[in-house]
Amino acid sequence: MKPKDCNIIQELAPLYAENLVSPETAAYIEGHLAGCPGCTQVWENFIRPLPDPLPPEKMTSVKVNGNRLFARLRKTVIAAVMIVVMGGAGLAYASYTAGKHVGLDDPSYRYAQELGLFTEINQSKMAGENQVNIDQGLFDSTRSVMFINFSSPVEDFPQLIVSDEKGQQYEQRSSKGWQNKYFMFEFEPLELDTQSINAALVLDNQEQDMAEFTIPVDVVKTAQYSKIIYPNQERLRSKLRIALEKAVLGVSEAVFKVRLDWPLDGSVAGIGLGREIYFPTSVRKAPDTPPPPGLGAPPPGGLTPGYASTVAISYRSEEPPAYRPALYDLTGREEAEVQGGEYRTTQFPCQIAAILKFAPVKQETEHLELLLPPVYLYEKVAGSPDIQLNFQEKSELDLARSISYPGGKLVVEKVWLAEKSVCLSYRLDTPDTETVLPHFELTDTQGMKKGRLRFDRENPQVIIFGLYDEDTREFVLNLDSIGKLLPREKFTLDLREK
Repeated sequence: MKPKDCNIIQELAPLYAENLVSPETAAYIEGHLAGCPGCTQVWENFIRPLPDPLPPEKMTSVKVNGNRLFARLRKTVIAAVMIVVMGGAGLAYASYTAGKHVGLDDPSYRYAQELGLFTEINQSKMAGENQVNIDQGLFDSTRSVMFINFSSPVEDFPQLIVSDEKGQQYEQRSSKGWQNKYFMFEFEPLELDTQSINAALVLDNQEQDMAEFTIPVDVVKTAQYSKIIYPNQERLRSKLRIALEKAVLGVSEAVFKVRLDWPLDGSVAGIGLGREIYFPTSVRKAPDTPPPPGLGAPPPGGLTPGYASTVAISYRSEEPPAYRPALYDLTGREEAEVQGGEYRTTQFPCQIAAILKFAPVKQETEHLELLLPPVYLYEKVAGSPDIQLNFQEKSELDLARSISYPGGKLVVEKVWLAEKSVCLSYRLDTPDTETVLPHFELTDTQGMKKGRLRFDRENPQVIIFGLYDEDTREFVLNLDSIGKLLPREKFTLDLREK
């Protein structure tokens, strides 16, 4: 029997791996690992990287005769990889918090379990020399989820494609794994009239290691417990228009679609959602002449090429609502657990579509209140001086450079070169530093951007630029704009039948 401490450490390992424990708990875990060979071995197995969903060297096409599913599979996986690249950790391949059925222990699925809405699949096939089992599935109005396990660990992250009996393909949103044996795949929701789906699973991008399943589904049995609402609520905050367009209250999650819109006149430099996400205003004059034949129409409004962006983030319920979105069940007087958010630019400039996800709400709930994440409205800082940075001779520069902006003053205290990043510390000489965020641009001497800004989680007065080229030693730093926190926006929904 394992000692009690070992059980605790191994249960906390997934949270520790994702920096979701307090500093005190982290110190306790590290101290235990230093003196426990058994837990150290478990930890080393745990942090062994999950196989790449599509290693670059394997992205070459594979010849498949007459197999439409397999040809489509590579496109689906590439799209999923792009979401991971654009979204950072939010939709990244994460670990389960325990073994085979841990996903079912997630609070998101408890309500569906209570209602008996999981589909028992229990189908097994051979994929190469490995037996793959699809245990259960949940086909909700917000997403489709399947739980899969292998008879032995696999070297490469499995690839999965799902289509219905009409041939419609469903895009994969995310996937998770544990010990390279147990996996969960999440796809967009099925069409309401779907009666069966085809699931093709491939190992190592090889057709001979593919297993195909036909799975009967009953989407209606979950849909009857779901609610789709179009609140049609809109607010105007300063120059920003915020609209709550849609709410889908499923049995596994509650999803809200919000749109943010700001003017094209250049008066807004960008929009920030919390400290983590920044979207710049980026428009150009649309050409007066049509493009050559075959190139299609130009983007409406003169959207700058390459501006399209998607950012996803995993929020932590342990964080105070001041730093994240929140959903309150006013009937049950409780808060729904926040799951995450996805933010993307639309095809029109100066628009952001936000998807906010929470744990499901109860059927008897009559009123909800949605609190949006903090929103910062950024305005350009006119005449901001360029700060020349040269790390040829030393890696830390004491600057104490003062920069004025309307309403206050910012001091860049020091800048230093770290591994693959440039960091700076600053302070604001303004009455309320909690409502102001600076945005800097880091370029080379030719004006090319060299890194993307993010705030240090441990020290909010430290900014980190992850370098695109870690060999660069000369930079130009410029205070591009200042973001001011807008009043927090709330939307109330009445769920009673009218």
